[in-house]
Amino acid sequence: MNDNWLDDVAETCTVTLSVLHKKAETRGGLSHADQTMTNLCLGYLYLLNVCDKNNLFEDDSITGLTELIKQKTTIH
Repeated sequence: MNDNWLDDVAETCTVTLSVLHKKAETRGGLSHADQTMTNLCLGYLYLLNVCDKNNLFEDDSITGLTELIKQKTTIH
């Protein structure tokens, strides 16, 4: 199930985070929209990592992911 598009989105998030980091260094901070994009990218990469670590892409059902999030993961 782990199609290439998941990795493509991860790569896009990584590049986006790099650009936003440089922007923050240059301007001394981020706009609300840039901070929102940062949070979105970090959240995606975090959840992708959790899914990879727990082999959830090898299970064809969404139940495994849902149960893992409920039992083991707290997202703030």
